Amino acid sequence: MFCRHISVSVQEFQYFSEYMNVRFLILAGLLIILAGFSFVSDAGELKQVVVEYDGKPKIVTYEYYVPSLANEEHLPVLICTGGLPMDGDQYLRSDTHECFNERWKKFADENRMVIVGLGFLFEPEDWLGKTSYQYAQVWSGKALLAILAELSREVAIDDNQLYLFGISAGAQFSIRFAQMESHRVKAVASHAAGGYDQPQKYIPTSFLLTVGKSDNKEISRLDMAREFMRLCKARRINIRLKVIPGIAHRQTEQQNEMSRDFIAKVLKESQRS
Repeated sequence: MFCRHISVSVQEFQYFSEYMNVRFLILAGLLIILAGFSFVSDAGELKQVVVEYDGKPKIVTYEYYVPSLANEEHLPVLICTGGLPMDGDQYLRSDTHECFNERWKKFADENRMVIVGLGFLFEPEDWLGKTSYQYAQVWSGKALLAILAELSREVAIDDNQLYLFGISAGAQFSIRFAQMESHRVKAVASHAAGGYDQPQKYIPTSFLLTVGKSDNKEISRLDMAREFMRLCKARRINIRLKVIPGIAHRQTEQQNEMSRDFIAKVLKESQRS
């Protein structure tokens, strides 16, 4: 009886092993199939590029999110640049968390766009000389081009289909980069920019500006936005300004939603043309 019991247990174990092997093979096959349709997001994993300006290294960090069901198609890129966060009297790198929440990831999935968040460090000594990162034509625009070149080696992107989203100092950078690389930048959603460069000529980029109705005190952001829109319209540049009642210098979800609607509209128009 004892031997017979052992014999049955071994047989049951063999059946169990074969059953588990089959399940493992099925699971492995499913994982391989899913890998062909989705890409694990790198949002949260900071990378960096270094460019040199005036004998000094300028470090720019970045992270990115690739939409689910991505394939070998070259995808348009949404570039996000936040404002100037501070810890006491110390400036921190620009924060891009606004572009990696679930609403933005859903937007990227639905519109098949890669999101890239930029991390710039503001250095006050550069401000008066107009060499801080807000001035894309000096060095920060070159840094973004280096990031796109680096990213293109890992992800299939179309770096001639760029859509920029900027807040405060990030809005300044976004607008100036569009003026510098207008053949690449299809649209800019700019929120509460604290400075503009006058448009010198027509460019095909579309602009959405938003600013709080009360954001016109220490820095006259509302007046500056209205003047920039006037100058753009004189050069037949596609631009519109939305003044947000009840706020001063802050970002709201309403402005984020307006940005998503605006970018999706320009993207669809670009894909049809």
